Amino acid sequence: MDNKEVVLGSKFYIDSIKQQGQTHFIRHFLNSKRTKSENTSKSYEKDILDFFNVENVEEISLEDIRKVNIFHAESYIMYLKEQGYSSATINRKLSSLSSLYGWLLKFSKNYEGRGIISFNPFSSLKEERPTIVNKETEFLTKDEVIKLLNSIDTDSLIGLRNKAILSLALTTALRKSEIINIKIKDIKTYGEFDVVNVIRKGGKQDIVKLQSKVKELIVEYIHRSNRDLYEDEDSYLFLGHSTNGLNNKKLNPNSLNLIIDKVTKEAGIKKKLRVHSTRHTAITMAIMEGASAEKIRDFAAHKNLSTTNRYIHSVDKLKNNAGDLIDIL
Repeated sequence: MDNKEVVLGSKFYIDSIKQQGQTHFIRHFLNSKRTKSENTSKSYEKDILDFFNVENVEEISLEDIRKVNIFHAESYIMYLKEQGYSSATINRKLSSLSSLYGWLLKFSKNYEGRGIISFNPFSSLKEERPTIVNKETEFLTKDEVIKLLNSIDTDSLIGLRNKAILSLALTTALRKSEIINIKIKDIKTYGEFDVVNVIRKGGKQDIVKLQSKVKELIVEYIHRSNRDLYEDEDSYLFLGHSTNGLNNKKLNPNSLNLIIDKVTKEAGIKKKLRVHSTRHTAITMAIMEGASAEKIRDFAAHKNLSTTNRYIHSVDKLKNNAGDLIDIL
């Protein structure tokens, strides 16, 4: 057998793989997930890196894997709750880790009869996991959107950035991953239109039209953050501007939620909003203004019209409510 060849199954011997400088065992796991979806593999990798608090999976040793027990797993759940992560995010992180350990358990009888790990510390946590509550995503009315944007003080760099983010989100219905991954070079002119290149779910590239006032806010933000449209084209568009270690670094999804929560509270709007709330708001406003189902589908980048129709049905239920015919007060 070629020394560079890794054979899974009875001849899968992780220790020797590492010693020979071949592909790290977690890389094999991630590669197995990549066959299903590139985004899924990246999500698994991030969740694993976060748990072990490292920057590269190659820093995680087999001994690190074996040291994790049920108490570590339960403590991690409590930590995630304290950090304000949603139930869905916590469940996803635990699922990623459980999947890794479950994958390693498959090779319990590997080369020379040596087991890789003896148990999965995350598999027995089903009852410990927070329950995902299905609820309607809160969204803003048009008046609330105007109030929100007008409340932001753009004299500060952070205020200008926040207004640029929210203006972009509320006029394009972009998802949080699409927003945080925008680079300066993605802001372009396409014919007579200002556009932004985005990477949609599944890695598909798309162009999204920018309103002129949104483009102006973005350009002003770039200049005020001491960057140039051309010299700094590879820089992520929206950066952190603080002393908490995120200064001049790419924003993460949780940062976006914190920004929206902060701005909403400062505007005196008593709603619990997240990034998806801005997407929901943008889609709902477009429907209220009379856009067709097909235009809404393109605007929201829905794969199926059935998803778009759920939004339309929700709005129609409010606009054409039978209860409005009852006049007793």
